[in-house]
Amino acid sequence: MAHLKGDFFVDLRIAQERRLNMTLALSQALSILQMPQLELAAWLREEIEKNPLLEMDALERTPPRQAPTAEVAASITLRESLSEQIRETISSELDRSIAAKILDSLDDRGFFIGSVDEIAVFYRVSPTRVESVLSTIQTFQPPGIGARSLQESLLLQLKAQGLGDSPSFALVRDGFDDLLHGRYHLLRKNLQIPDLSLAIAKLARLSMRPSTSFSTEHVPLAYADLSMVQIDGKWSIQPIEDVLPRFHFRSDYLTVPTRSVEEKRSLQTYATSAKWLIRSLGRRRKLLCEVGRLIVKKQAAYFEHRAPLTLLSARELAEELGVHESTLSRAISGKFIETPRGFLPLKALISSDPTKELLERLVAQENKCRPWTDAELAVKLTEQGHPTMRRTVAKYRSQSKIGSATRRKNRKPDGEAFS
Repeated sequence: MAHLKGDFFVDLRIAQERRLNMTLALSQALSILQMPQLELAAWLREEIEKNPLLEMDALERTPPRQAPTAEVAASITLRESLSEQIRETISSELDRSIAAKILDSLDDRGFFIGSVDEIAVFYRVSPTRVESVLSTIQTFQPPGIGARSLQESLLLQLKAQGLGDSPSFALVRDGFDDLLHGRYHLLRKNLQIPDLSLAIAKLARLSMRPSTSFSTEHVPLAYADLSMVQIDGKWSIQPIEDVLPRFHFRSDYLTVPTRSVEEKRSLQTYATSAKWLIRSLGRRRKLLCEVGRLIVKKQAAYFEHRAPLTLLSARELAEELGVHESTLSRAISGKFIETPRGFLPLKALISSDPTKELLERLVAQENKCRPWTDAELAVKLTEQGHPTMRRTVAKYRSQSKIGSATRRKNRKPDGEAFS
């Protein structure tokens, strides 16, 4: 009986170890699927180094056929850019010195927080001359730089866009305080702007911090994982793995006699790990190519410059591929594809919620004098293949900050309470 009991606990321990190993293996497979190429390449080199049954190919690798794409905000600092513009624009040595002093007085937003009078005293010139130099700097890139307030920055940005005579410019110049406090009824009354929503929408595209475009943050380098190749008039998807290390499995090591049971067990563990890693890489490659083929099939008109992107649901895509939506999300995370439209992230070609996007399009295209109610929008969405209830439309409206039909008819601007 004791013997049976001992066997039972041994079997239980082995079963638990197998379950744990299976869980770790699945976790590793999901990590391999999710990692971008550069991260995966670094991780693979570590795994190859740790596993004696994996060996890097002896032949020198050819360099990647593609240059990495990096979305680096700026290669030079804001001050360097402004200093260069000063040299190109201002000829007087004294005015250049004044301009440099002004640069010293810019805060992290790019706003001028110094004193014109103090700079004038320092250089023994009139305040008018300092104002003139400051005005010149305010014409530099990025638009809005050197402003003394948010209001002035927005006005400078609108001027740079050729909107100095626009309703948006008048809104900032003459009604800025009312705008900040949401007093839209006073803006309509005092400024007589025909389409207040449109004027505010244009302001929403402006920068609150002109220095933002010169952020020192760098986005990691990104390589394409897939490329679109046209063969006999049809698009084909090719995987790109130039960055990944090439290696092979040393199966001959398994035939070498072992000196102990522990050594044999370790070798079997290494073999299992190596085979699982190779299999996981193959599955990653296969799934990425399947995702790419399906996306290209669905978005062919877009890639051929014949139509805009269609609404492609991640859920529908996952169902067609026969995978869970979370698996698809991992597969496309941080992955890119080379297309005739350029270097694109896979996520940009798939909509996480096409129903909400379609709702926003319907509202944008509706008759502004007779906007659709939530019930009518629900019918429209259902007719276009997205069955939706009225209360769901109301929820999506709220999330997208879209007013009710009554408010849209009255042209209520974004930011007010929605029903």
